[in-house]
Amino acid sequence: MNNMNYKIRKLEIENKKEAYEEFSKIGATEYGQKIMAKKLFPVALKVKDIDVKAANILKQEMLARGGDVVTSRETLLKVEGTTDVIILGSIVAITSLAEKMKSQPFGLKNLSALILQYLDLLEKESRKKIIKIGSKEFDLKKEGVLIMGILNVTPDSFFDGGKYINNDEMQKRILQIVQEGAHIIDIGGLSTRPGSKPVSIEEEIKRVIPAVKFVKRNFDVAVSVDTYRSEVARQAIFEGADLINDISGLTFDEKLIDVVVNGNTSVVIMHIKGDPETMQNNPYYEDVIEEIYNFLYTQSNLALKKGQPRQKIIIDPGIGFGKTLEHNLKILAKIKDFKNMGFPVLIGTSRKSFIGTILNPKNPLPPDNRLIGSISSAVCSFLSGADILRVHDIAQTIEALKIAISIKNAI
Repeated sequence: MNNMNYKIRKLEIENKKEAYEEFSKIGATEYGQKIMAKKLFPVALKVKDIDVKAANILKQEMLARGGDVVTSRETLLKVEGTTDVIILGSIVAITSLAEKMKSQPFGLKNLSALILQYLDLLEKESRKKIIKIGSKEFDLKKEGVLIMGILNVTPDSFFDGGKYINNDEMQKRILQIVQEGAHIIDIGGLSTRPGSKPVSIEEEIKRVIPAVKFVKRNFDVAVSVDTYRSEVARQAIFEGADLINDISGLTFDEKLIDVVVNGNTSVVIMHIKGDPETMQNNPYYEDVIEEIYNFLYTQSNLALKKGQPRQKIIIDPGIGFGKTLEHNLKILAKIKDFKNMGFPVLIGTSRKSFIGTILNPKNPLPPDNRLIGSISSAVCSFLSGADILRVHDIAQTIEALKIAISIKNAI
C-alpha cells in the first residue's frame, strides 16, 4: 500500500447517527444524508482528494451496481477541482467497479488498482492472526490479545515513578511481570506524563539498558523499549530489544526509523498532538478519528518506504497524548476504524487520568484508585478490536480478559 496517491479508508458505520456524521463531513445535503442513511451497505470506503469528474463517474457506476457514492452537492456542479467521496456497496460491487475503472480517465485507473489492493489487504488481514514482534510470533487465535506489561525505570512517571529505579526493585518487577503472564515487557526510561520534561539521552540509556540486559539474559519474553530517541533505540536493539515503542510516531527523531529498519526490529507508531510538556494544553481536533488516522497512515507509509516490513509495524492512537476525555472515549469506541489500516492496534489506558475523571468528575480519582476502571477499559478495548493492551496490572487484567475472551469465542 505504499506510494499511494489517494488515501482510502474503510469506515465502520454502525448506525444512522454515525452515517449522518460521515455523510455530513463529505458535504452531502441534509436530504441526501437521510436517503443514504436509510440504505444498508456492507462496505463504506472513504477516498480523499479525487477529481470531481471522477467522482461523478464513480457515482453513476456504483448506482448501476446497486450501490451508491456520497458526494457533496457542489461536486455535481464543479468542472474542476477535487473532492472526498464515500463509496457504498458490497465487496463484489466495489470490486466490479474497480475492474471497470481500469481503463477510465481522471485518475480512475490508478484509483482502481489501489482499491483492489486495499480490498485484498482487508481480506488478508481479516484472516491473519499472527503478530510478529522482533523474531517472535504470537497467535491471536490462541492468545486472544497480547499483554504488554509496563516497567518504568523513572523517578517521575505518573503512576509508578520511583518504584523501580533501584536495581533490585527493577529486577523484582520484571520477574513479577513475567510470572503474571505478560507477552511483552515495555521498558521506559523517560517519563512522558503530561507536563514532563525530557532527561538527557545518556541518563535515559543508563536507566533502560540494564533492564533490557536483565530480561534478555533471564527470560523468554519480548522486550519493548519506550523511546523516541534513535541512540537509545540503537543501543537497546544491540542488547536484544524486539520492539521500539515511539510515542512520537517517528516525528521527534527522524533517524529512529532507520535504526529500527537496520536493527530488523518491530516498531509502534503512536499518535501524539504536541509534546509531553504541552500536549494537554487544550488539545483540539476538527475530527479526532480522521486526524489520527491520517497521521498514522502517513507515518506507517513513511516506515514502509524506509524499508520496514509491514508485519513489523504496530499502530497506537495514543490515548491521553494530546486528547481530552471526549477524544479518548471516541477513539476507544472506534478502534476498528484504525484496524482497517491493516496493522495490529495497541491501546494503553492503564491508570490514566480520564478514568479517574469518569469515576468521579468533580474530584477525579488519583492513579492508585483507578484499578477497576483500568481493567474495564482494557476489556472494552479488546472487545472493540485492540490486539495489544499496555497495562500496569497484568494478573488482574488477564483474569478479566479470560472472561471476555470466552464470551467472545462463544459467538
